[in-house]
Amino acid sequence: MRLVHVRLDGPHVHIEPEFSSFIMSCATDEDRLEHVMVHAGPPPTVGLFLAAESLERAERAACGVVRRALDRRPEFAGTSVVFCGTPFLEPYYEQLLASASPGGGLLMTPPDQDSAER
Repeated sequence: MRLVHVRLDGPHVHIEPEFSSFIMSCATDEDRLEHVMVHAGPPPTVGLFLAAESLERAERAACGVVRRALDRRPEFAGTSVVFCGTPFLEPYYEQLLASASPGGGLLMTPPDQDSAER
């Protein structure tokens, strides 16, 4: 299961929680969409959970499903997809590590630029 976020932008973009069921209805079997979460924002963001074989397929399917949904609703005329990808979680884990270990928190220490270790 892969989570893909699709961020929207446009004039007067406002998405309601019920929009998630409409997005589900716009998916095909090939999209392998399992669940949708809608976050009003700002910025308005749709989280899609897909059972895709790869991250690339999940992102492509998520983008396609949301674009189909936007095209089928006149109130979303002028709304565009400004980001379609997996949420980047490293900052969250860095913060957890920093609070747990007073000496830093980097997931991996960068190599010393002055040493042979690179």
